[in-house]
Amino acid sequence: MKRIAWVFALVTFAASTGCYHYVPVTPAAAPQGTPVRARLSSMSSFELSQITVNNIDQVEGEMIRVDGGSLFLSATWLQAVTGNGYAGNGWTVSIPQDDMVGLEERRLSLWRTGIVVGGLLAGTWLTFDALGLGPSFGGGGGGPGNTR
Repeated sequence: MKRIAWVFALVTFAASTGCYHYVPVTPAAAPQGTPVRARLSSMSSFELSQITVNNIDQVEGEMIRVDGGSLFLSATWLQAVTGNGYAGNGWTVSIPQDDMVGLEERRLSLWRTGIVVGGLLAGTWLTFDALGLGPSFGGGGGGPGNTR
């Protein structure tokens, strides 16, 4: 029974990460701390701690501020054109607004979340029912004292 609970928890966690979507937003409309994704028009390089990552075309992170024509993000992920990704580890990156194609805000998708939760509940119920681990909803047995 504990194994099934762990499997259900892992499936729920994995499925819940896909319940978000991105909506276009202007830099001025995204308050500090908002999770955003910046798409870049040219391949850029960023210095993270003691390494430089090259050919970056997309940066995900939390909005810090817009200042002097640049967008400052606390980077969580940097995606390269080559397909490589790099953990931002919260390092602050500066992106010139002229280099941005677009800025998108990460938002919770209620209908996707509803579909995932409903599917997980239905799948869990069917699994428990197939394994005979759930409560019995059928009629009573023919034991003593059962007079019909």
